[in-house]
Amino acid sequence: MNISSGMTDHIKDSLYFEPDTVKIVVSDSQHNGKVWQHTHSFFEFVYIDKGFSLHSYNGKTSVLTSGDLFAIFPGDIHSYNSAYHTYLYNCLFYLDELGGLQNEIMQLPGIDWDRTQIKNDYLPIIRVGLSERRELVSLLERMRWERRIKPVGWELNLKGLLINFLTMYSRLITESREARLQGQDVEAFSENMPVGVTDGRGYCGYIYSVLRFVEDNYTRDISGKDIADYVGLSHDYLSKQFKSVMAMTPSEYVRKFRVAKSMDMLMTTEMSIAEIADAVGFGDISLYSRVFKQIIGVSPAAFRKE
Repeated sequence: MNISSGMTDHIKDSLYFEPDTVKIVVSDSQHNGKVWQHTHSFFEFVYIDKGFSLHSYNGKTSVLTSGDLFAIFPGDIHSYNSAYHTYLYNCLFYLDELGGLQNEIMQLPGIDWDRTQIKNDYLPIIRVGLSERRELVSLLERMRWERRIKPVGWELNLKGLLINFLTMYSRLITESREARLQGQDVEAFSENMPVGVTDGRGYCGYIYSVLRFVEDNYTRDISGKDIADYVGLSHDYLSKQFKSVMAMTPSEYVRKFRVAKSMDMLMTTEMSIAEIADAVGFGDISLYSRVFKQIIGVSPAAFRKE
């Protein structure tokens, strides 16, 4: 369904779950372009294995990149924009499949979801480190295999693997929160690491540096050379290495990051399009409009109207 219709698709269970079997499914897919806004009645966890996408959740837009993990609640509206060779895993399930363990699962840190507290907020996105990524993907692949092959006891084992997955998510989000509270965000301390050296979470130091630099400076007139100088690499080498991980150059990432920020402002403020263009670092409204339409598919004015 086209988002411009002002309506939202509700995904039916029958599209994902087989009748009369356990309602736990793990799938992998590739997104390019758009996935229109939709809702569903089941829980969904999304892990970005490769690529880049702009993700809208309850009206708030975020930038998704390789290694990101997040949860989606039943009934919440979400969509993907400008997905670029985005490979992801979806873990879909109903909590009642876990029977008497539901209450214990819901008491895990990070899964003790209080909808009255976070209904209007974007759910936390966890940036998963390299070693944890391998473990996470292995767990998701095992769940896919059980569902596809259906060996003896597969439904019971699938429930156990889902519990393992939710426990891992709880540990990752707890570690992320503790790091932020201690002022030791993994991105921040990775900035001072030698190029090519990975921190405890596996991301290369220079990738963290680029992401943090863009987040802190996207409102200014920054170039690929500015980013390379900050990181301490040649422009060509950084572009090549960054693209191998993120599927785009640092300059392309800056443009898409700015567009993501501008989408929030178009939806939540009364600022003029020219003011928004300037606020997110484009300055020139014609350049902003052209880049916005290339990435999103419609002009900023049309997006705001829709």
